[in-house]
Amino acid sequence: MTVRLRVAIVAANTFEYDSRLLRTASALVGAGHSVTILGLAGPGLPEREQLASGAALRRLPLDRRVTSAFRPLPQRARRLLARVLGFDPEATQLPPGRPHGLDRLRAPLRRVVEIAAHARRVGPWADAVVGAAPGADVFHAKALIALPVVHAAARLTRARFVYDVADIHTEAARLARMPGGFRALVRRREAAWMRAAAGLMAVSDAVAREVARRFAVPEPVVMLNCPPRWRPEDPEPPRSDRLRAALGAAGRRPLVIYQGGFSVDRGIEELVAALDEPGLRDRPVAVVLLGYGRLRDPLREEAARRPGRLFVLDAVPPGELLEWTASADVSFVGQPPRTLNQRLNLANKLFESMMAGVPVIVAQETEHCRLVTAEGLGRCCEVAPSAIATAIAALLDPPPEARAALRARVRRAALERYAWEIQQTGLVALYGRLAETAS
Repeated sequence: MTVRLRVAIVAANTFEYDSRLLRTASALVGAGHSVTILGLAGPGLPEREQLASGAALRRLPLDRRVTSAFRPLPQRARRLLARVLGFDPEATQLPPGRPHGLDRLRAPLRRVVEIAAHARRVGPWADAVVGAAPGADVFHAKALIALPVVHAAARLTRARFVYDVADIHTEAARLARMPGGFRALVRRREAAWMRAAAGLMAVSDAVAREVARRFAVPEPVVMLNCPPRWRPEDPEPPRSDRLRAALGAAGRRPLVIYQGGFSVDRGIEELVAALDEPGLRDRPVAVVLLGYGRLRDPLREEAARRPGRLFVLDAVPPGELLEWTASADVSFVGQPPRTLNQRLNLANKLFESMMAGVPVIVAQETEHCRLVTAEGLGRCCEVAPSAIATAIAALLDPPPEARAALRARVRRAALERYAWEIQQTGLVALYGRLAETAS
């Protein structure tokens, strides 16, 4: 008899745009398991929701302020210390951008405080998770900051946990710029947690191989970040005017879209600067940034300097994203190979663009480029303004019939090889094995 597991998915966010975990929950419900998603509380968001997939969503109140590192000092003292160190006392993460002048002396201290806040949050977070899902058989997480939480929750309840490696975290983003000794310490802790996991997953074959080599663990199950087949009854590239309608008159121009998180080292700044390069400066092209994140306000300032050429739009629900993306002529995935993680992983936006039938621009010397080249899905380029401008022009210049043929090839690859219905099989099989060994 098949055992029905009670699975608690711990999200390190408010669970508004986490498409990978949303699809994970849907697949597990479809396989007969009971799933509760435990996100974080956010302004204006309901505490409880019942999702269309059948999974339950709960959002947990948690003090995520950086100043929580200063507990048990009173709030007044915490606010004073935050101002001395140069950050907003109510901030839940440090502001983007590089420090300048004397502020460079405070920046390392700010980062230490932020790391301390993450570490001190594990206990209260794990307690909240256990309180919200006391009967869970398996806890599931995909972010490094949630990994110690599911490890602790599993120990408290004598349950098991699964870790989905979406990033090689010590080689990604700001952690990659931390001192080597600190990163080595984080790697040792992550390795210990991984070895205690009942199952491991990874976002690409290259990441899975690197995880096995780096942490001396079995090679994780690979699950690419592919969306479900969209409009499968019509294999032709989908048509949509959703994005163009939102732009008004500018929507009649060729459109280049970037969709996803607005953070540093994604190539967004270089994409914006490409509009001023000779290859695009006098061309009626518009760039649309559709998403969320810490760079939103600076990007809106850039858009104000380029009216009718650059647009910054708020993120849309995952269920509507492909309809917006399908309006574009080119999708900029970016992901410059500045860290090992960026060279090895495969982003959601690549596969979402493919399912929408939109040719892509990706960075050279990455797994993105390897896949795009092998499948003939678009262009690889250096993530620099002039190279991006050249790549965009190269995708827009061919005659309409050639561009239509490229869109058809992109769409066909998504439907036949890069769809969630194909990728979820490893996840379902992993949980099937856990169910077989459930006590």
